[in-house]
Amino acid sequence: MSAAQYARLVPKKYRSRTLPKVDRPWRPRVIAWAGPAAFYPNRFYEIDKWYKARIDKPEKLPEMHIIDPANHMKSLSELMKNPEIDQINIGFKKREEVVKVEKSAEDRVELERKSRHMQLKIDISSLASENLQVYRHFRVFDDLFGENVFFENVQKLDVAFQDHHLVHSGNMLTAETTVSPPEISIESVGKGGSGFNTILMVNLDGNATEAPGELIHWLVSNIPDGEGIQKGEEVMKYLQPLPFYGTGYHRVAFVLFRHSEKVDFKIGGGSSLEERVHSISDLYKSHESQLTPSAIRFFQTSYDKSVKTALHSLGLKSPLYEYEYRQALKPAQREFPEKPQPFDLYLDMYRDPKEVEKDILEKRLAEVKLDHVEEPEWIDPNWVENKKTLPAWQHDRILERRGVGHAKYHNDL
Repeated sequence: MSAAQYARLVPKKYRSRTLPKVDRPWRPRVIAWAGPAAFYPNRFYEIDKWYKARIDKPEKLPEMHIIDPANHMKSLSELMKNPEIDQINIGFKKREEVVKVEKSAEDRVELERKSRHMQLKIDISSLASENLQVYRHFRVFDDLFGENVFFENVQKLDVAFQDHHLVHSGNMLTAETTVSPPEISIESVGKGGSGFNTILMVNLDGNATEAPGELIHWLVSNIPDGEGIQKGEEVMKYLQPLPFYGTGYHRVAFVLFRHSEKVDFKIGGGSSLEERVHSISDLYKSHESQLTPSAIRFFQTSYDKSVKTALHSLGLKSPLYEYEYRQALKPAQREFPEKPQPFDLYLDMYRDPKEVEKDILEKRLAEVKLDHVEEPEWIDPNWVENKKTLPAWQHDRILERRGVGHAKYHNDL
């Protein structure tokens, strides 16, 4: 209202000591102009008429790796354009399977009754578990002899390491169980004990040199048919598999060759790792007229402490490999980040990951007491107390990690 209206309507004794507000347009006294961008509706901070210091919204980047699908994976239509090439069998003809007698109705009822009452027992050793698709999936044939070749298992081959760790078709075995040579049993298929066998143990992923080929761990040739492996000629002495740290799982294969006459391979004794590297395909081609593969087994193994001990016994150092990952996409570092988070975690995101891992490792090593390094007998010694005080999810996490100090006592390095 105006001053005249105020004086007419309000008695003097009720009037305010200050003058009434004048009804005129309001203008700010001090303005820090930020341009028209300060009034856009997509600003980071909430718009409140005038604002003196506006900050641009941080740039958002997708948390994903952008790859080129053409170089990464072929489409189904491209795969269907090229028909599969018929694979070549470089071994013997597949054995004829024994026709099993069909069970009667009474036997089937009895088997079903035992199965329902959990009384049915099956002899696993008598089951036929040969499946070449496993070897094709792991590219065992391709890396041994080349692409589009295979051979059938026509001769029984049993390989067992210490503590009855059998080798099947791609099962996992620790490197510690392969320290000593395995026990090998070879089926006799020759008439009147004629013929010879040769067993080859090769690591398809263990070649760390620049020379092409695979690492041979054991080679025993000219084993008489029906005799043990001790009767053969040890061309290359046994060496346990050496999967280096950081190289993942290694495929170790046992290949059995059949030949009618003795074979001289003319390769070195393998005193060093470089002398054990040979191309298996070239070795087979040089004796293709004499050798015929008849059986194969393979297992997978990874690094443990026994590998380091074996390398030191050979006078070598244990190398450490690591995979070079692509750097993760992250937004540009700003004074005021979009996502509120602790100050140290935000700065660690822009540090070298190796420096962060080094700090964590030094902190863990500082907590280890050198005078007491024995692993506790129980997973959670304070189980009763932790069950009462800790939340259920936190106590379950302790049990899943197999104890509080599991990483201290089980460190491969």
